[in-house]
Amino acid sequence: MPLHLIAGSGWQLFAIVVFALALLFVFFLIIRQNRKDFEEIEAWLAEERLNS
Repeated sequence: MPLHLIAGSGWQLFAIVVFALALLFVFFLIIRQNRKDFEEIEAWLAEERLNS
């Protein structure tokens, strides 16, 4: 591959890497929120079992 093609694609590669990192961060936030919601539901169910 000629050197000028590699150098020219540097910004595109940078943009792809930034986009991929942003997607990973969003997935991390979604998974973390789902875990919090799951723990909240488990606590609510445990409380309901104690009250019944």
